[in-house]
Amino acid sequence: MKLRILTPTRGGSPHWLTAAASIAAIAPDAEHVVICPDPAAIAAPPHPGGRTVLRDEGRGLYAALNLGLRAPGDWDAFTWLNDDDLLEDGFRAAWHELQTEPDWGAIYGRVGLIDAHGAGLGTLPIATEPADLIALLRGGIMPLAQPGTIIRRSVVERIGGMDETYRLAGDLDFFARALEAGIPFGHCSGRVADFRLRAGQLSQQQELGAQEFERAVSRLRTKLGAGGAAALVRFRWANRGVYWDRWWRHGAVSMRSLYRGAGST
Repeated sequence: MKLRILTPTRGGSPHWLTAAASIAAIAPDAEHVVICPDPAAIAAPPHPGGRTVLRDEGRGLYAALNLGLRAPGDWDAFTWLNDDDLLEDGFRAAWHELQTEPDWGAIYGRVGLIDAHGAGLGTLPIATEPADLIALLRGGIMPLAQPGTIIRRSVVERIGGMDETYRLAGDLDFFARALEAGIPFGHCSGRVADFRLRAGQLSQQQELGAQEFERAVSRLRTKLGAGGAAALVRFRWANRGVYWDRWWRHGAVSMRSLYRGAGST
């Protein structure tokens, strides 16, 4: 199987070279497709699996990702990594598991949180039971993280690409449409990526994010799935170490407060 990794960028990230280096180290055989306003401004060591740089058409993040998906070339699965995030060692295991489980349309794992300087801030809580994804989303919980999630091309061919009308939650909408279509998800126990919290990032726009979350998961309101209460108990128990670590590092703060605070450092 051939993997395509997409990186949408505006071209000004001070962490771009670090992100590109993590892709080269963790997924050297993957094709790296970069989408940016000025292809000539992208400077990075050559990627072992080949790097294609496309000109961003200026229609937003999810339009840029669709451009990357439509780019010519042979690929069987894709993921995307922001220009300031990192792939981690667990990504290798996730990619291997997806290749050995032909019934899975996608696989996800744990994602760490780092600050602007690369220091660890904890990890994001995720569902360790993929069967609970629908129930948790219906309950207002984001049970998986976009960085490092790997999706088969067959899923894109079945449900389409990204909905370009979203500004923040196009990834969630994509996952919700896949779940609505009955696409099986797999879970990898390893840490597949790191998400960098920084000032001004889109994920900190809470009101719009909440509106788009509700819009994306509304399609799952009548979808059958695991019981909500049982799914929540499993989710909380499986992530008890995540909550303890957050409390030990930051005190009694919510994930929303952590996003706001760390993003301003």
